[in-house]
Amino acid sequence: MPLKLRKSYRDGKKWVAKDENRTIHFGQEGARDFTLISKPSSKFYLTDIAEREKVKKAYRARHANDNLNNPFSPGALSYYILWSAPTMRGGIKNYEKRFDIKVII
Repeated sequence: MPLKLRKSYRDGKKWVAKDENRTIHFGQEGARDFTLISKPSSKFYLTDIAEREKVKKAYRARHANDNLNNPFSPGALSYYILWSAPTMRGGIKNYEKRFDIKVII
């Protein structure tokens, strides 16, 4: 069963992932993530690649104890989709590979 990914309609959240059984909002609205700090058109863009990696490493260390084995936890969705690759498409591919779940944008 595919997971549909859309912009969140909930205040304070960036994204919503839905399947036939659940709705999961994730990502803090207004906060940076690896996909944004790697995107030149983003207000969060960091030109220094080493600095980007430092920010990513700090996020991943802070969230290492989140429920990252549950593909439907907000922590796992953020960790893999927003913080594992410099693009959303890359993060989605990492999430799909990790959990064997198809994501539809």
